[in-house]
Amino acid sequence: MSQALPNGWTQKKLAEIVRFKTGKLDSNAAKPNGKYPFFTCSQKTLRTDTYSFDTECVLLAGNNANGIFPIKYYSGKFDVYQRTYVIRALDNQRLINRYLYYALQIKLDLFRTLSTGATTKFLTLAILNDIDLALPPLTAQRKIAAILSAYDDLIEN
Repeated sequence: MSQALPNGWTQKKLAEIVRFKTGKLDSNAAKPNGKYPFFTCSQKTLRTDTYSFDTECVLLAGNNANGIFPIKYYSGKFDVYQRTYVIRALDNQRLINRYLYYALQIKLDLFRTLSTGATTKFLTLAILNDIDLALPPLTAQRKIAAILSAYDDLIEN
């Protein structure tokens, strides 16, 4: 369903503007005092002694029993569970990852309705690739991300 967008904005499928990767680790790779963050399908960020990624990205759980898919923004060294998506912009001149994080947050209810599975809900690559994302000009993306990030910081404090 297409909606009217502000002047200068476009709408793109995620497949056109991001790259999806997943981790290779099982959840038992978590170490209580590990050196690096370890992102799984849990709301809680665990720790591990290894890292497979050193990047800025959005992390999205690919499965959850209740269809509640944790989403996080991170920049640095980390590792991920095999069913957690590492999502990065294909072109930082078209999409910034921090904006992507906030744009995907408002899609979480949609993800819940589109997910598959009876006992455990899954977000497949086919589902994610077909999601529409409103894409403002970079200056607007930066402003949106800065404002929302400032609110996140206030909430955290």
